[in-house]
Amino acid sequence: MKKLVHLFFVLFSVFCFGQEKDLWYPFFKNNSNTMGFKDKNGKVMIKPKFFAPFSTGNFNNIYAVNEIDGDEYYLLKNGNKVGKDSVYVFDTEYAKESEGKIKFRDKKTDKVGFFDKNGKVIIPAIYNDAGDFHNNIALVIKDAHKQKWESKSKSENHEGDCNHWSWKGGKTLAINTSGSILFEIPLDNYSHSIDYKNVYKKNALNENVDSDIYTTYKGSDGNTYSFYSPEKDFKKWFETKFLTDFKSKGKISENYFDKMVELQREGKPKHISRKIFLNKYGENCNNLIKEYLQNELEINFSDGNTFEEENKELSIELRLTPKVEKDFYQKLIIFTKIGDSFYITSTP
Repeated sequence: MKKLVHLFFVLFSVFCFGQEKDLWYPFFKNNSNTMGFKDKNGKVMIKPKFFAPFSTGNFNNIYAVNEIDGDEYYLLKNGNKVGKDSVYVFDTEYAKESEGKIKFRDKKTDKVGFFDKNGKVIIPAIYNDAGDFHNNIALVIKDAHKQKWESKSKSENHEGDCNHWSWKGGKTLAINTSGSILFEIPLDNYSHSIDYKNVYKKNALNENVDSDIYTTYKGSDGNTYSFYSPEKDFKKWFETKFLTDFKSKGKISENYFDKMVELQREGKPKHISRKIFLNKYGENCNNLIKEYLQNELEINFSDGNTFEEENKELSIELRLTPKVEKDFYQKLIIFTKIGDSFYITSTP
């Protein structure tokens, strides 16, 4: 048994070292936006000739680049160029390799598919949009159409003109590495933005999970896929712990505030200690919760909720707005999960 364990660590170390050894790292010419690549020893592998702002991350096997002269393509380490005129761009950022695959967009059909690490098509371009692969799963949008946002500002020359748009209709699907559909994600659990929630980057496979804070799907392959839901986690804590304590004490317990609290102020936010905050501004927070319990305010979750998988930090933006719009206002309380509990880290 000891020999097997030792062999595993030797192989694991070789694998990790091999990955690190093969990586190329971006560097820049004279602090400019012109980017090239070096290996881990600092040897220049490609002299700076790419426009940097569109490209991100280290060079593993395949990399989307934009040369200063305007040519864009997917570059392999052997110098081959693939996917010319098919580079995927979301907002101003190029696609990047994930789990040996990278997105491309067929300019003729305006559909998205995937190359493998060698630039070969492994999933054809049949989707409106797609996220990266994580744990062998990618989210894709199919059978949708673009809908432009209406502009609030109208001028004589550009009445209602707006360059922003979002996907309308269609389905959000989870696919595996062969392109097979595993399950569909209802709109209630997902909005049509391919900059999808970070929580879908990690799943519990065939595990017993707390259904109060996880969303589970049955895959076409017979497996169950469970995803942690920040909103579910927060709502369970907020309703069973936070509000219960508030109703009992008639105020927010000081234990629910972080050591430092940010005051939302125009210009520059102000950070003060919990003790000073409670003495000067604690009653303002209490009144907001009272108004909510009196059915005068309603709670909405903002699209800005974040969950960073790397440091496990979860922030929930709780937006409180009047149910009857007399003088419209919106107050924002931010809760951050630290350890196993949530703490107020920012208030109006």
